[in-house]
Amino acid sequence: MGGAGTLTAEARDAIAASDAFIGAARVLESVKDSGKPMYVSYKPVEIAEYLSEHSEYSSVSVLLSGDTSFYSGAKKLRDRLSGYEIITLPGISTLSYMCAKLGIAAEDTDVVSLHGIDKSIVCRVRDSRYTFALLGRAADALRICSELGEYGAECRVYIGSRLGYEDERIITTAPESYTGEAADPAAVIIENCSPKCLLGKHPSDGDFIRGKVPMTKESVRALVLAALDPDRESVIYDIGSGTGSISIALSLISHDITVYAVERGEEALRLTEENRRKFLADNVRIVGGDAPAALEKLPAPDRVFIGGSGGNLREIIEAVLGKNGDAKIVLTAVTLETLSETVRIAERLRLSCETSLISAARSRNAGRSTLILGENPVYIFTLRRMSDDE
Repeated sequence: MGGAGTLTAEARDAIAASDAFIGAARVLESVKDSGKPMYVSYKPVEIAEYLSEHSEYSSVSVLLSGDTSFYSGAKKLRDRLSGYEIITLPGISTLSYMCAKLGIAAEDTDVVSLHGIDKSIVCRVRDSRYTFALLGRAADALRICSELGEYGAECRVYIGSRLGYEDERIITTAPESYTGEAADPAAVIIENCSPKCLLGKHPSDGDFIRGKVPMTKESVRALVLAALDPDRESVIYDIGSGTGSISIALSLISHDITVYAVERGEEALRLTEENRRKFLADNVRIVGGDAPAALEKLPAPDRVFIGGSGGNLREIIEAVLGKNGDAKIVLTAVTLETLSETVRIAERLRLSCETSLISAARSRNAGRSTLILGENPVYIFTLRRMSDDE
């Protein structure tokens, strides 16, 4: 994890018995006085080539920072070094070390790596008492604090800097007060004393900030989510996001889902942004503009919801399939024109087309009586590329 002081006795024995060492320059500092050969690299391909060129070494230690079971280079290295006897010796993880320093129970902590990985952090903080994030650079701590401050998240941030070294430091700060004092390598634990625990929840219509922009109603929203059936790390387009109700509901399924809310209307963009902030849903990314042009620079989706097409339904579907021919597309229709257009597009593009019709009604008090008021019937289409046997 850091200096030689945090090595286990088992690791010390292995190092003493090794003929050579491989690792990043910072990690090799811990064995610089050994007098044995060293090769600076953390890339599996380079390490494999070095070992094949140096068969004279019977025992080589590859020194890695971090936890051997948590986004570790050890995984890819093991896959590359078939034919070698490999012994993995875990050390003290940054999570365990930092929790011990702060008196925090690790089982109360949501754990994520942001080391070279683009993952949302605010939504995790929203739902957990403690959130641990392993960082690629200390500068990432400033970005995280900036994002937490932007969303108005009420929390305390602990930034561990150079843990295990003589100059280690743990900084305690409010997000808006941090100015970037930490040094590499770094990790953070974020404490939220009042977690909202929204993950897995199904927001009701009354939970959203609403204006004059149409919103997909709760009963329809539930069926749309079921039809989309996203995976834990899905990339999803919500085209014509309106108030953002579909985007927010999707974002609450998993912290690792990324939703691109695409909208051209100014008021709708404002409402989507207000609801994103209300739900602390930073895994919703807002994209302004007309589809399909607004989709051009977005990553390929595996799920798409079309709530509004602006008259470009076929062009949008073709653009989506151009990015990922296997994407599942779900759309809603409330007019006969959209209904017939969707069927024609499915036939022309050779897409399988499943159709459901929902007709819901809700109660409303009228004095001492209760009225049952019907909502507009809505068609829900699920489009996918046909399999070879269809």
